[in-house]
Amino acid sequence: TAWVAWWWVRRARRQREGRGVLEFDGRKSLDGLLASIVVIRVNYAKPLDGEQAGSAQATGFVVDSERGIIVTNRHVIGVGPIRAEALFANKEEVPLTPLYRDPIHDFGFFYFDAASLRYASTIPSVELAPAAARVGLEIRVVGNDNGEKVSILSGTLARLDRNAPHYQSEGYNDANTFYYSAASNTSGGSSGSPVLDGGGRAVALNAGGSNTSSQSYYLPLHGVVRALEAVRRGRRHARGDCGVVWRHLTCDEARRLGLSRETETELRRSAPRDVAAGLLVVDQVLPYAADIPLRVGDALVAVGAVRFPSFDDVERLVDEMPEACSLTLERAGRRFAVEVPVYDLHGLV
Repeated sequence: TAWVAWWWVRRARRQREGRGVLEFDGRKSLDGLLASIVVIRVNYAKPLDGEQAGSAQATGFVVDSERGIIVTNRHVIGVGPIRAEALFANKEEVPLTPLYRDPIHDFGFFYFDAASLRYASTIPSVELAPAAARVGLEIRVVGNDNGEKVSILSGTLARLDRNAPHYQSEGYNDANTFYYSAASNTSGGSSGSPVLDGGGRAVALNAGGSNTSSQSYYLPLHGVVRALEAVRRGRRHARGDCGVVWRHLTCDEARRLGLSRETETELRRSAPRDVAAGLLVVDQVLPYAADIPLRVGDALVAVGAVRFPSFDDVERLVDEMPEACSLTLERAGRRFAVEVPVYDLHGLV
């Protein structure tokens, strides 16, 4: 009967909610949001810093319609002189001006003059919800995948603790951040696409993918939110660095580097549920910080009073420290504390 069918549907829905899987309401989330997702066409005028002159297409989405701010990838904006334009859903074009490029992470902002849109109705702003990301979340990646103007790719977040992907030996690679991953099989043109949850909120920014599998890589939005807030207030977004490239290792990997049993026990008790128990270790000491007393393989126990910090914790804390930061590390089972200088990333890059 109809009542029995309704009962089974409701039971299945409760089971999905109990597992933390969110139903994706396409009509609720995509109606109106397509007007906020744009095709970006870029002409790179000159080769600079390993980048080549040429043209490309990508995706971006409006995060502040009143101020005319579009977020996309750093590798889309580039670091040299460019000419760029955005094509909205109603096929109206507007010129874009680079507003902000992050020194390290793969995101940046374009500015467009909202008053120059003659035919578009109200452009909604896509809400950024970095805290909503979790393993098992159903997502949709909406963008200009492979030049198709609008494509909607589905997936399920499988990892929240992947180290930044290594795309090439020479050229731009992200660092000092986690990436999310899902088998959504994005390709060229979808760079800068929003990764949407069931409520139409962006939980990540599509950045790249694997050439040998269906895995796609998404940048978390914590740093994007902080940078956007600074741009809205007309302030320079402070970006600090202690001259270290960190890498996240799980406990079994860190144990091979001499992680003590006491530290591992303490670490496992404090590990978030969605992230494999692990900690950050020194992967590289950069040339401009060669004098700091750190070695490859040193495990990071604390930054200031924050123990076992994540990539985002380290970035947030170092950004707030104007001159130096205090680190507690472990080397071959022995802990030590050190104070290292904080460098201005905008001045270095």
